[in-house]
Amino acid sequence: MRRLAVCLIGLAVVAAAATATDLPLSRVELFTSGVGYFERVGPVDGSTSVELSFRTEQINDILKSLVVQDLGGGSIAPVTYAPQEPLERTLSSFAVNIADNPSLRQLWDRLRGTPVRLTVRGMTVEGTAVGSEARQKRVEDATFTVEVLNLLTHKGLMQFAVGEVSAIKLLDPKLDADLQKALAAIDRSRDTDRRPVTLSFKGQGRRTVSVGYLLETPVWKTTYRLVNDRDGLFLQGWALVENTTDDDWTNVGLSLISGRPVSFTQDLYQPLYMPRQRVPVQVAAAARPRVYEGAMEAKDEVADMTDRVSTATGAGMGGARARAAKPVAAAGAGMPGMPGGMALPSPAPTTAAVTIGYAQNAPEAMAQGGKVGTLFQYAINQPVTIPRQRSAMIPIINQKIEGEKVSVYNPAADARRPMNGIRLKNTSKLHLMGGPITVFDGNAYGGDALIEDVPPGDERLLTYAMDLAVEVEPRSDPQPDRLLAGKIVHGVMTLTWKNRTEMTYTVKNSADEKRTVLIEHPLRSGWDLIEPKQAEERTRTVYRFRVVVEPGQTAKLLVVEEAPRVQEIALLNDTRAPRMFVSQQGMTDKLKAALQKLIKLQDELAALAAQRAERETRIKEIEQEQERIRNNMKELDRGSELYRQYVAKLTAQETEFERLRTETKELRGKETAKQQEIASFIIALNIE
Repeated sequence: MRRLAVCLIGLAVVAAAATATDLPLSRVELFTSGVGYFERVGPVDGSTSVELSFRTEQINDILKSLVVQDLGGGSIAPVTYAPQEPLERTLSSFAVNIADNPSLRQLWDRLRGTPVRLTVRGMTVEGTAVGSEARQKRVEDATFTVEVLNLLTHKGLMQFAVGEVSAIKLLDPKLDADLQKALAAIDRSRDTDRRPVTLSFKGQGRRTVSVGYLLETPVWKTTYRLVNDRDGLFLQGWALVENTTDDDWTNVGLSLISGRPVSFTQDLYQPLYMPRQRVPVQVAAAARPRVYEGAMEAKDEVADMTDRVSTATGAGMGGARARAAKPVAAAGAGMPGMPGGMALPSPAPTTAAVTIGYAQNAPEAMAQGGKVGTLFQYAINQPVTIPRQRSAMIPIINQKIEGEKVSVYNPAADARRPMNGIRLKNTSKLHLMGGPITVFDGNAYGGDALIEDVPPGDERLLTYAMDLAVEVEPRSDPQPDRLLAGKIVHGVMTLTWKNRTEMTYTVKNSADEKRTVLIEHPLRSGWDLIEPKQAEERTRTVYRFRVVVEPGQTAKLLVVEEAPRVQEIALLNDTRAPRMFVSQQGMTDKLKAALQKLIKLQDELAALAAQRAERETRIKEIEQEQERIRNNMKELDRGSELYRQYVAKLTAQETEFERLRTETKELRGKETAKQQEIASFIIALNIE
């Protein structure tokens, strides 16, 4: 069977050409969070539409961020865009469903009842589609099937072979338009990479409109060159910008914005359908006869229920606030990414290039700086042109800057050698975004370094090479802990100790010039710096101490730190503590006297325990001896002399045994009393 793509060749499908006004790209703002704000500004005349084309993966950002303004008093009509629905679902929504690519006969059956015009063998016939059928036709001895279309005309029902039909025209304008839309949807589905977005403006006369939106863009980057020579420090900075869009940036106003604004993606393009529960149609049950029982008691109460229905009316959202048009290349034009934001004062122009070393003919910086909320922007002070899929290096700073050459020693980085470095102070009016720095020392390559963001007026250390002329030896000198205070309250002795550490750094300078060495010493929580009284500076992790070493000389730095340590001892459970600390230097006389008294009581308790243990040992010896004697007596004649001796010995042992048991019991009682005395003494102690 011939498919629809073949049999609709003769259909007159004519789409009305829409008028589109080109809105040139006028402003680009790039953020370090990976997005860019793009603004198009241009004229429109009367009521018109503008069609923009975007890659499919960009549509979500367009739907989330699109800002449209008519600056000439016109209004904004709804923005339309191609749906993301599957083609089959889109086609099934039209009055003529061609989602399954029907044959001409199948399409004809779906058009039953529709007025149509057929072109058959050069003639036209109008009527109403009735349906199709397959008829058997015999030619000589062969039989074959012929598909025919049934058409009801004013002359009656007519049949036309499908192969003789060259064109079909739907006479129902709405149905014909629906079929054209379905075919257009099929055509659009072939281009899966791009989607049209149509903006509609309503108004009169010629006026200016603007369109702004966010798109994903590469993160713009910064690189720097730092020259250190006899005339001082010279800093040159470049911004690396990449145009990966599908548009040429021709004479656009460009702003580069540093900071970390929250930015995310969300799938707004994909239609969402909520599953709904299927509820059966409610049909009232037929009335049935009922047998009523008699009432047990009467009650004259009527429950009156009143439903309260509250209605709420919501105020409509106001229209977008229009703003006056501004020069697109002005520095600090407005809030980044939000047209119509509060204007910022224009910063002072960047200092002209300073003639130092290789920077004599350096390019003039093109950026002016300004704060925008919590962000910082480099507003390029002249139009920028970057063709699509090209990149550019844009000078953002080119000036003399303050700083000091130092050597930085950190034992965690290298236990022996410090690093050549520079303490850089941002004396420019620009916020220096973090990035790599290539250092030229005396017009020769010195090394590479990295810095984080540096606001105006702030300082940063950077290191770029190992200083082989300086050697540092750290030596730790542990100190014994010192008791600061002690107290006993409710049986708990609390001792406060002072821990002390001393670290000596010996710095040897073998160079023929003076060295300033910054020693980074670890910053430990809970430790107080005793010596030196104050560090050169402190970061979140280290102290920095300045040590100046003359040529060929050695210098030393002593760093002393102390930290308190609290020790708590339960005296009822720890019998060794009083003897351990009674002679400790730093104990007060009251504490010593209390501990000495406690030691005396503990000694008395120990003496009682020793006496009891001695008697208990003798009792066990007697028991063992008596058991031996009784076993021997079983074998002896009761009249024998040895038997009589055993009896006498057992009698004497029984007397001793009873005495020992009595003494052991008395000693155990004394022990208990002494333990209670010690516990009462400890609990009663209150020495602050």
